[in-house]
Amino acid sequence: MRRLFAVADLIADRDVHVIVTCGTGGVGKTSVSAALALAAAESGRRVALVTVDPAKRLATALGLEHLGGEPQPVPGVSGGSLDALMLDMTQTFDDAVRSHAPRNRVDEVLRNPFYKALSTSFSGTQDYMATEKLGQLYEQAQATSRWDLIVVDTPPSRSALDFLDAPARLDRLAEGPVLQVLAPSSGPLKLIGAGLSQVTWLVSKIIGSKALADLQVFASAFESVMGGFRRRASAVRALLSSPAAAFVIVASPRRAALDEARFFVGQLRERGTTARGVVVNQVSEAVSLSPDAQAALSATPEAYRWWRTSWVTWRAQRARMLTALPTALPVTLVRRLGREVTDLDVVRELGSALVEGAVLTEEDDGPVGDV
Repeated sequence: MRRLFAVADLIADRDVHVIVTCGTGGVGKTSVSAALALAAAESGRRVALVTVDPAKRLATALGLEHLGGEPQPVPGVSGGSLDALMLDMTQTFDDAVRSHAPRNRVDEVLRNPFYKALSTSFSGTQDYMATEKLGQLYEQAQATSRWDLIVVDTPPSRSALDFLDAPARLDRLAEGPVLQVLAPSSGPLKLIGAGLSQVTWLVSKIIGSKALADLQVFASAFESVMGGFRRRASAVRALLSSPAAAFVIVASPRRAALDEARFFVGQLRERGTTARGVVVNQVSEAVSLSPDAQAALSATPEAYRWWRTSWVTWRAQRARMLTALPTALPVTLVRRLGREVTDLDVVRELGSALVEGAVLTEEDDGPVGDV
């Protein structure tokens, strides 16, 4: 029998302030994230749930009309509290400018056409903004005690790696040629700022005098914004590599999902951290029957076929999980609910299944627990 990933212990651990869920598409990761957040809230914690999934189904399941960029209280939560929000890249970028730019230049930057173009087409914007948003929320939590736990629902796993790498890539971007050109203290625009008329005339001929003026305003203010981005990204990087953060991998019994889970375990290890555990969601139910019970059940062909099919399915799933998942990694199995996660009661049911968990066994007697 392998080690059980005790989700109840994770959400009860007051030294953990950030939980990052990762997994491939189609495994119910967003639903598991919501269920984990709700279970933590109803255990007495003050929780913020951040998702990058724009699907309306999560808002509906949480009893909200929609999810926006600002935290919204989830109604019907007892014990603690749960706020939910969706990553709004434009709003997060604007908030970063308000936070990092010189106070007297904020409006200039926000209205600037170069900023508007950058904020909507920045390569890797979602990853950078997810990092920035986590940093903003964590700073707010530390300053106000509004939350003591932040649950981050990342994109599907390969994109989640981009999220984890965003702080380092932001450093490389800031030191790269594009922003060196934009930086007035070090790049060619320093020449423009110094008033060299020949350079100014040449650039204005290429892009126009109005565009040149906009670029000068943008460049002179955005250097401080970029510095703020980098400082916050460095803080988030330190947070994610500390004991205050826990990574939870969500998979399903499908071979592709298990392979993704194993891949992600290895990628985390390469980055100097480990997964707290794996949640295998949507596991088939299986009932172990003695030979006498099987013989009795065979008198009812439909019931016997149902039992036999579920048993064969479970054994195939168990074999895949034993092969794919590292032996040393704690795992919990969560039974297939048999209905869509469409309201808070179902989210709560999934949370209860997460907390109760079930052990992945080596034997043929089925999973131990409620699976």
